Amino acid sequence: MMTNFQISKFPNFKALLILLIIVLAAFLRLYKLDQFPAGLNADEAAIGYNAYSLLETGRDEHGNAWPVHFKSFGDYKPGLYFYLTLPFVKVLGLNIWAVRLPSAILGTLGVLGIFLLVRELFKNSAISYELSAISSFLLAISPWHLHFSRGGWETNAAAFFILVGVFGVLRGLRSPKFFVFGFLFLVFSLYTYHSARIVVPLLLAGLFVLYKDMLFKQIKWVVLGGSLTLVLLLPLMRDIFSPAGISRFSGVGFLAETGPLWRINELRGEHQSWNAPAVRLFHNKLMAYSLSFLENYFDHFHGEFLFLSGDEIERNRVPETGQMYLFDILLLPLGIYFLLKNRPPGWKVIFLWLGVSPVAAALTFQTPHAIRALNMVISLVVISAYGLVSVLAWIKKKHYLISTLLYGCIAILLSWNAARYLHQYYVHYPKTYPAAWEYGFKELVGYVKSAEDNYQRIYVTDKYDQPYILFLFYLKYSPQKFQKEVILSPRDKFGFSTVRDFDKYHFQEIRWEEVKDQESSLIVGTGQEIPESANIIKQIYFPGGKIAFKIAKV
Repeated sequence: MMTNFQISKFPNFKALLILLIIVLAAFLRLYKLDQFPAGLNADEAAIGYNAYSLLETGRDEHGNAWPVHFKSFGDYKPGLYFYLTLPFVKVLGLNIWAVRLPSAILGTLGVLGIFLLVRELFKNSAISYELSAISSFLLAISPWHLHFSRGGWETNAAAFFILVGVFGVLRGLRSPKFFVFGFLFLVFSLYTYHSARIVVPLLLAGLFVLYKDMLFKQIKWVVLGGSLTLVLLLPLMRDIFSPAGISRFSGVGFLAETGPLWRINELRGEHQSWNAPAVRLFHNKLMAYSLSFLENYFDHFHGEFLFLSGDEIERNRVPETGQMYLFDILLLPLGIYFLLKNRPPGWKVIFLWLGVSPVAAALTFQTPHAIRALNMVISLVVISAYGLVSVLAWIKKKHYLISTLLYGCIAILLSWNAARYLHQYYVHYPKTYPAAWEYGFKELVGYVKSAEDNYQRIYVTDKYDQPYILFLFYLKYSPQKFQKEVILSPRDKFGFSTVRDFDKYHFQEIRWEEVKDQESSLIVGTGQEIPESANIIKQIYFPGGKIAFKIAKV
């Protein structure tokens, strides 16, 4: 299919092409990684500081020794990404590079992983190499995958482990020793991100149904891999079913949302006998929450989410772009059509992957959710790649001049979409959503640190997410000291806690009338919290020119 280009006649061209795609993926993920996204979000700071605390004391910020889940903001984050960060913090120090580099590396390796996965899935297809190469290229430039490869995102690491794990299981069908390899990586994913704990069992169940005959032929290795998995999961299971693990799901699960209950009461109230059996049959929790789940699930397939505006959460989106490119509007329907028409080897796995990927996100109250549904990008990229391969096959049959023109149009379309995304990411993203990445804290902490000896108390606004952890990170505050001071606040409505005080720092909403008379104090607030009449000694600005912080002394 790709022979029209005549470059496949060069020795080792196929290997060189994949190498170039991986180099492109690495460049896109590593270029100015410490500057874009502009700032460091609280979750990244928590990963970095807890890794630093482990290196210094053998305990996390709360004094827990080598935990499976990190208590952090009371959300009990899965721990594997924290441990992946340890060597980078050890070598590079506590900085942005150390936190983001593991994700960028795994994101780059994921581009190789999807090549191997697609080659394995479509190994008996005539277009196996072309489809694998195009899939890896599209993942290399994918807005969804690229975005979450450039931050300290546990979900990106989990997506990589799932990708490699499924490849190992599929390869195990003909090389049984790979079962152990595959199960091991799937276990890694479960220790990395919450959503994997729902997606992975569903994927494995689906693979068992699709390949049960072949799996039974390799039952010895399947049992060996499964037994190893169960042993490795024992520490995880203990944590998941602990009160902390249960409270985590109760905080973000869609069952915690009261909207469906209010709707039940509203609908029952429209009947004369609101508690009659027939009324309860149609208006009940099972029906209400089932509809809520289905609505959440299908939110992830909306065109606005996929192609136009992406996730509603500012940290998860780039202005005026979707999770996929605009050209995917054409390629995805074509890919679905030709996959269903041709039914090549592996097509069922792709649709299985697409079907189960949003389930974990649909079980929470914030949808569509680009982080929790990140695994969708794998199947969507392969479907788009199949659509593109089909288009190229059709073009190949045309007259030389026409085919050359069409190839050029496709190249221009791909280039324009990628260039536009990168323009939005590097130029407009920092100016549009600077607060989402808590821009300005590095400069703020640097200034406050230089002046803190002159004040008895330092008040810092909590307008931005978890400011205490950003101060700990940039101050490189002694973990030994902090472990003696840390007190978590009660959970908020989203299930998160915070720290209000350590050393001379206090984090709260700044009410000027309440703090203006605090002698020998430094007050850090937003532009709205501190009036112009205050004794303002410094202002810190967002990239777009708006005030991020005002610093006043009283």
